[in-house]
Amino acid sequence: MGIKLEGIHFHCGSGQHGSSAFGRAVLLARNCMEIGRKYGHNMETLDVGGGFPSGELSQKAISALEITKNDPLGYKMMAEPGRHFSAYSFYLLTRVLGKRIKSGKTCFHLNESLYHSFNGNLMDGLSFEGTDQFYSRIDPNAG
Repeated sequence: MGIKLEGIHFHCGSGQHGSSAFGRAVLLARNCMEIGRKYGHNMETLDVGGGFPSGELSQKAISALEITKNDPLGYKMMAEPGRHFSAYSFYLLTRVLGKRIKSGKTCFHLNESLYHSFNGNLMDGLSFEGTDQFYSRIDPNAG
């Protein structure tokens, strides 16, 4: 077909947190680069995609990436660490429209949704419960 491959890209998914799947994907991508070169492709770039968690990277993720450092195959590394860098870059202010007690827990109704600013609850398993930073900013008398 005349297509020349320049590298490999994969994405382990949001919130992979350095699972063993990430390490296996790095090794598999590296093996694919070797195979591609045998068939005449340049294979100069390894893009490990995104899915990196906010905050600290796990030791598993660091170890998986260390095998690419000074690799004799000699390729460029790329990543898409957007959430890792930007997760704690701002404060979100939203209006509390109401509150209620459900199963002994206080629930707040906001003018924002889970599918927008609070998507981390669904996709990354983040929880705001028990965090002083979150609850200390809520005025219990707000209505």
